Amino acid sequence: MARHLTVAMQRAVSAAPWKHLSGNLARVLPSAESGRLTLGSFLSERTALNRALSRQRLAFVHAALISLFLSVSVLTGSIFVEQVNDRVMVHKQLVTLVILFGVLVLQLAIAGVLTKFRDAILERVGLQLDAELRPNLFNWRVRAAVGLRLPHAQQSLTDLDVLRGFISGSGVAAIYDAIPIPIYLAACFAMHVWLGWFAAGGLALVFMTAVVQTRTQSRRAAQLSGANVHNDALTDTFKNIEAVQALGMRVSFRRRWTSAYRRFLSEQAALEDEAALFSSVTRALTGAFSGLCMALGAYLAIRGEISPGNVIGVMLIAGKLLQPLGTLSAEWPSFLRARQAYGRLQALFRAAEAAPRRLALPRPDGHVEVSGLALTAPGSSRFILSQVSFELPAGSATAVVGPSGAGKSSLVRALVGIWAPALGSVRIDGSELQHWDADALGQHLGYLPQNVELLSGTIAQNIARFGAVDDEAVLEAAKLAGVHEVIQQLPQGYSTEVGEGGSALSGGQRQRIGLARAIYGNPSLVVLDEPNSNLDAVGEAALAEALQALTKRGTTCVLITHKANILTLVDYILVLKDGTVSTFGPRDEVLSGQGAGRSTATNAPQQLTTRHAAVG
Repeated sequence: MARHLTVAMQRAVSAAPWKHLSGNLARVLPSAESGRLTLGSFLSERTALNRALSRQRLAFVHAALISLFLSVSVLTGSIFVEQVNDRVMVHKQLVTLVILFGVLVLQLAIAGVLTKFRDAILERVGLQLDAELRPNLFNWRVRAAVGLRLPHAQQSLTDLDVLRGFISGSGVAAIYDAIPIPIYLAACFAMHVWLGWFAAGGLALVFMTAVVQTRTQSRRAAQLSGANVHNDALTDTFKNIEAVQALGMRVSFRRRWTSAYRRFLSEQAALEDEAALFSSVTRALTGAFSGLCMALGAYLAIRGEISPGNVIGVMLIAGKLLQPLGTLSAEWPSFLRARQAYGRLQALFRAAEAAPRRLALPRPDGHVEVSGLALTAPGSSRFILSQVSFELPAGSATAVVGPSGAGKSSLVRALVGIWAPALGSVRIDGSELQHWDADALGQHLGYLPQNVELLSGTIAQNIARFGAVDDEAVLEAAKLAGVHEVIQQLPQGYSTEVGEGGSALSGGQRQRIGLARAIYGNPSLVVLDEPNSNLDAVGEAALAEALQALTKRGTTCVLITHKANILTLVDYILVLKDGTVSTFGPRDEVLSGQGAGRSTATNAPQQLTTRHAAVG
């Protein structure tokens, strides 16, 4: 028996089951064009995701070899039972029993250690993959939040968690456990050819069940993904929960959110129920198959074609033959989620790596030139701005005024590279903003949005933009923004925690600290959106002094304002109306009605195909 089993194992190993396995995977899994995982797409595409996985191939091989050894060592239990029945019980050899028991215990101990070792390897593979990919995914996630068009960037961090969990958890281990199935099948053939063919039939039946599960749950997983996207979109409304509460919208919003979440839970429950059904069917087939194998073995033993010990042995091996397929059936929902996550990440990396590399440009002086600018909001094709052109010399101060909805805030988003032009260009010192690396450009820009959001941390960290805190530069920016004395009066001064979003500070304090952050590091261009909306008289005086100091040292300043008193501090005034330039020129000429008028195009198109060139 042992000799036949060894020969059968050698034949099974030399048969290279990887070739057949890859063929089956290629047929079952969708094509690479769908953005999902196939063996062919994994080997052919060389994105950063593939390269990160390839660098872990040695760890994957080690884990596979350990799984192979563990699966083969399972046969030790079968051999133990056979030998006890055929030798110990017949010849009453107690010494043989002790030796066999000692070998079995040693094998179980080694198997336990190796199982823990394999799990540790896969856990570290997942952590290494996460550490290598998360920084880029975080950058793309942040840029997608401000309009950069990259596929699936919004959910990329969640997808990475899903993929890491599948590798580190029981998903990959279940696949590894299925690799030695040919060895178990060969062991059945080694006992008797009838047992081998019966085992092959049972394996084919369970495999067909798995194929049906694959096709059924793939459709269900797609429906679940759509329901999840809709649920996430409604969950984002919690960012505006104050307005929901204050305007009495809580009941209606709760109804919509609950309905979407119940739909998501319903789809998820249906997927899990189907998985549980298939898993139960597989377990039932496994149990019935083991019993039938034992019955067939008993029949062959009665006929004298196998030994009585083989009867118990074939039952154990038959159970192990189908057990990996049962485990795979239970893990199938997690495999579907990992496959979808991999496909989305692959599409994201392909799109991001296709973008041209930005060159390192020298520090700009601050000369701004806007030419034929047409702007749309991300995800829309409707004009917000159309045919906007003007030029600002370095070191000048410009006020952007106009009625609500004229496009003022959209213009400042274009000036700092948050929104890319649909048509036309925004240049600083002759270079389009899209030619800059976004992080490098940000070092030379200052921006104060209309709704000031500080990040959780200290005041000093926020002013220093969460880089290395330069005490001298932080103090200079705070004094220039006129907020130094205000900060000193706080309990912990510059070490005061601002809270989530700056909740520990008043609106005026947040705005003045946001101004200090904008002018930190002596930027070449400072863009301020309603910088005095929350300021008292003292704050407005400090803002006026800051503008004068900035222009004296050569910083170009652009600010949106609805207050006339700030206009006396600027060199130019730009009047926007209906998304176009109504008037632009030196302050005194515009105020006296002699500014260079720019008529609004009455027949400007309201739709266009955008060319959002991503910044950075």
